Amino acid sequence: MMGMALLTAITFAQSVTAVPRSETSPAWRGLVVVLVPPVEDDVTRNALARISGELAAAPFKTVTTPIEADRDVMAQVETAGSDQSATAAFAIVRDAEPGSRRVTIWVSNRITGTTTMQRMQVEGGDVDRAAARLAVETVELVRASLADLWPAPTPPPAPPEIVEKPAAPHAPWLALGVGIGQVRDFGDAPAFWAPQIVATYGNPGRVGVRLSASGFGPGTDVTATAGSARLERAMLTLGVVHAFRSEQTLQPLVGLAGGVHYLSAHGIAASSSLEAHDRGAISALATASAGVAVALGRRVALVVEADLMMLSPTVAVRVYDAQVARIDRFALFTHGGLLATF
Repeated sequence: MMGMALLTAITFAQSVTAVPRSETSPAWRGLVVVLVPPVEDDVTRNALARISGELAAAPFKTVTTPIEADRDVMAQVETAGSDQSATAAFAIVRDAEPGSRRVTIWVSNRITGTTTMQRMQVEGGDVDRAAARLAVETVELVRASLADLWPAPTPPPAPPEIVEKPAAPHAPWLALGVGIGQVRDFGDAPAFWAPQIVATYGNPGRVGVRLSASGFGPGTDVTATAGSARLERAMLTLGVVHAFRSEQTLQPLVGLAGGVHYLSAHGIAASSSLEAHDRGAISALATASAGVAVALGRRVALVVEADLMMLSPTVAVRVYDAQVARIDRFALFTHGGLLATF
């Protein structure tokens, strides 16, 4: 019969191509006997070819034998290939009733001695689609019956492991800044403009040590009836500063420092008979600062800060008997400038 001849040719071709003379024979998982029905149809023939290909890929060696119409199908499936020590046998048989689309799938496992039977409806119309569905159902039944011998499916490749490398430690940097600001006392002292220079040593995003020197600016004048005085202020502090979000454009910062405050006064009398005097006073200074740095580039930033200054003791400035200014305990120093990092 044509179906028997086709399957025999397929099996023979597989056995020839699977064992080339120059290569080692594959390690067959077993022998499966394919029983071919006596009644040919395109769906069954197509499905058997597909199933034989799946078995060969497993790899199982396959042989074909015809089904005898006058004998019980189940008995033939259970005894087929006994002389060849077959691992399993299966058959696909259509119902003999005219117009029936039902088929019966028989699978016999010789190792466990179990036989499985399943019935299903074959779709009409598209032969390839119907054959593919029949082949899938049969292969799943054979796979379940030969679960101990059927190769396990290849697991999907594991997703690539993302290893987060620890951030390299930031190298210490030196930052130098220049700027200018204004000092306003909470008392009755006039406002002072004060240039400033700053040097900071530390790591980005961590606490750094900051040295700041301010003052020596133009000073300011105060007057009284008996004369006038030019006042000048200078401040020197050493403390710590911490900048947040060092990788961002806007970087808030806070700081604490301690140091000295120096006030100098040059008095000039209104009367030429009175002599001019120079006086100076030193006070202890503590500051608490807050501000923001705006990164203009990788190494340059614009910095704006406000320092709350606390002095002790306070200083009063007199021109003879008249008090012309008082440097109070608290003052506010607002300043801004450019900071370059090296």
